[in-house]
Amino acid sequence: MSLTVACWSLLGRAGRAVRGSLFFGAIVFAVLLGVAAACPVQAQSTRAGDTFYVKLGGGLSDYAGGNDGSLGLDRTTELREFFDTRKFTDRDAFPYVLVGELGYQFSPGLGMGLGYQFGQYPFVDGVPFTTTPGTQGEGGDLGQTRHTVQVLARYTVRAAEWTLSPYVDAGLNVSLGGFSTGIGPLVGVGVDASVTDRTSLFLEGRLNFTFEDEAVDGITTATRADALSALPAIGLKYTFDRPAVPPRILALDGPVDVVAGESAAFSARVNEEEATAPLTYEWAFGDGRSAPGLTPSHVYNERGTYTVAFTARNEAGTARDSLSVNVLLPPRIVSLDATPRPASEGEPVRFSSEVDGARPIERRWTFGDGTTGTGRSPTHTYDEPGEYTVRLLAANEDGKATDSLALQVERTLPALCQTVEEFNTVYFAPGASQLSPEAEQKLQENAEVLRTCPNLSVRVEGFASPDEQTPQALSEARAQAVAAFYEEGDIAPDRVTTSGEGAVGDPVGKKGAGDQNRRADSLPQRDDDQ
Repeated sequence: MSLTVACWSLLGRAGRAVRGSLFFGAIVFAVLLGVAAACPVQAQSTRAGDTFYVKLGGGLSDYAGGNDGSLGLDRTTELREFFDTRKFTDRDAFPYVLVGELGYQFSPGLGMGLGYQFGQYPFVDGVPFTTTPGTQGEGGDLGQTRHTVQVLARYTVRAAEWTLSPYVDAGLNVSLGGFSTGIGPLVGVGVDASVTDRTSLFLEGRLNFTFEDEAVDGITTATRADALSALPAIGLKYTFDRPAVPPRILALDGPVDVVAGESAAFSARVNEEEATAPLTYEWAFGDGRSAPGLTPSHVYNERGTYTVAFTARNEAGTARDSLSVNVLLPPRIVSLDATPRPASEGEPVRFSSEVDGARPIERRWTFGDGTTGTGRSPTHTYDEPGEYTVRLLAANEDGKATDSLALQVERTLPALCQTVEEFNTVYFAPGASQLSPEAEQKLQENAEVLRTCPNLSVRVEGFASPDEQTPQALSEARAQAVAAFYEEGDIAPDRVTTSGEGAVGDPVGKKGAGDQNRRADSLPQRDDDQ
């Protein structure tokens, strides 16, 4: 009844005929709303906006006026105010209307139009009154057709979403063809059924009220207005543009987990081929930053769970979707070291590490000799020399990281290995390069030192006397004989070098000088001296 109250305020004291019309309109509108409420919601806009439209249709006419406005028998015509079937049979005119409208649809739900209604109303001709002053019962001559020009606004409920949508009309009308020109408000209700993207069927009822009372039928009564109604009219509406197609998100992709500081790639797929252009896209990454486009990348700096929202927009609507991204802060081993490095057997070695990542971080060490440790800076002692691979495993709830270093553990050397300056020299018989037992005994002492001191190597230099034949070749053979003895004594060949120095000394020397020239010197070579 709210529609009745609103129109009653608009029309003032329009009389009982007007009240009856409004009551009928309210009933029709309530029925249309109930039908529309059952309509399914559409995925995209059902009706166009920002376009011109045209409406054409026809229906039944009805006339209220020149009487007391009651729904009972009229005192003058003895016909009911509305829907009396005698208007189809008692007069020589069929009660019909033809309607047309040209307008502009500002949005799917809001439009404005210029309408025209041609109607034949069997009891609008002034009977039993005349168009000139006279007494009742002399007959009328106004004719039974009227023209109505309308300016109206229309609101359609959920026009972009419902296939079957109710609407209401309101505006002004000018009635022509009667006793005089009548002007008044109009109200209407209807329902629009979308058929295609440009066409729809409509069913509507419209009441066109006119003032003054005698304008339509030449009759002045206590009721101050008449009504030329289309109850109902049916027809076709055509819009010149198709409805805008809103965006629809087909797919939204992004990583489930991403490491802080690393680039994360996102992508969206929408119905670009069918959606109305232009389309705009926006990503909100949940950390206060955003980006346009369909395939952005983003770097998160803080650990946490973020909601990434994607929005696509055009004139027809907005589509939104979102996904969650877990930003992780797994361990990252910044540095790994050992002190001392290299180390010696039996010497404590302290390991150190710097690890970034979400706390707490667990550190597990493997020292390469079958033992393990924990903590940021553990200490370990190696019992045997060698090269060890030390590994660190750092772990937190976001992940793991590993790193390793190679540690050389050297044998602890006796003081002799740092102080020895010379080895035993061996001597040979004239013209010979074979080792005597005495020479082998001296070389055995040299080899023992070499085996004890891995930091030492040896250079063997062979010599010959000037009076010996082929002194150069003989000196080389004597050096080779000593080197072979060392190698047979488990001294690695790469620790032994030889050199034939040829003849040395004066052949005319004092007695015994030649014995000193027939020799091989073993010269110690310390690694840190090379």
